[in-house]
Parts: sequence; C-alpha cells; structure tokens
Amino acid sequence: MKKHANLIIIGILLLLAAISIFYLVIAKSPKAAVEEYITAMQKRDFGALYEMNSEAQRKVLLILRETTEKTEELLKENYLSEKQAFEKAIPSTGTSLQWSEKFLFIPDMKYSIIKVEEEIEKAPSAFFRARKLANVYVKVDYTNEATAPVLQEAGQEPKKIKSAIYQIKMIQREEIIKGIRVEKIKRGWIFKGLTIIEVK
Repeated sequence: MKKHANLIIIGILLLLAAISIFYLVIAKSPKAAVEEYITAMQKRDFGALYEMNSEAQRKVLLILRETTEKTEELLKENYLSEKQAFEKAIPSTGTSLQWSEKFLFIPDMKYSIIKVEEEIEKAPSAFFRARKLANVYVKVDYTNEATAPVLQEAGQEPKKIKSAIYQIKMIQREEIIKGIRVEKIKRGWIFKGLTIIEVK
C-alpha cells in the first residue's frame, strides 16, 4: 500500500515537472516579446499590438473580471476605442502617452537588443503585490533621415534622431491586475512602457 502511494506521489511530481518545463519552453522570453512588439509596430499590425500592450490589456482584464451578458460587447468596444486612439496618436515630446512608441519604431530603422534585466517591483505596503518585470535595452539606428523621429526637448530646437538607446519595460500579462482567474489570461510578456536613455 505504501509503495503504491509512493508511486502515485512520484507520478504527480513528474507530471508537475513536465508541465513546468512545457511552459518554460513555449513561453516567450522578454527579448523575443520585444522583438515581436517592435516588428508589429513597424508593420502597424494593430491586432498584434493590442494583444501585447499592457494598457490595452489592463482594460480587457477589468472587463473580464466583471463577467456580464455584455462582456463580448464591451470587449469589442474596447478594441475599437484602442484602435481609434492608435490611429489618431500624434508625435509628442515624451514617451509616457499610450502608443507614443508608434513614432519611434518605424520601418526605416535597424535595431539590436543590448541587454535584458529582470526585476521584482515591490509595493511598499504589501509584499504579495510584488510584480515581475523585465527591462530590455534596445539600440536603434534610423536609416532614413527623412522619416527619422524628431526629438523636442524643452528650450531647444527640434532635431532628427540618428540613433538612440531605449529602455523597454515588459510585464507578465497575469501581473497587470491581481485577482483574475488564470484561465482567463493569456500568459506571456507584454509591453508596459518606454524610456529614452540616450539619443544622437
């Protein structure tokens, strides 16, 4: 009887290990997710961008958290609203506005990933709210001066960017909002924001 119980426990442990390995294999790394996001932005593939943008997905998760008869209708409205905001976005002096990266990730550019750093963001009053983030540093060279983005700094003349280093913050989709059932959430790294580190 004891031997039989041990075999069951070993079987369960092996199954859990196999599931963990499966998720590690299929899950995109932060680097791969950034490459996918940049490519989608260069192609203006809004469908892919919508799925990988944390602000857009935060609204999706809020809708899913409040399951009602209107869930599908609300999801459709959210998609159309985000698409309209994406299409109407204009260049700004900063990168804090949603979809501002649209004007930095353009077809006429080459880029390379410099490094990836993962971190744990802790809430000061609640350790259980800590979130796993990743900072992906990207070096970009703009190959066409005519289409290169313009940097407008306070008190200075606008200038075309020849090259830049950006810090792209990524977050796990399930970490955006706590308290939502895991089966409702597509796992993976998605875009959270961008900071300009250096420009030339």
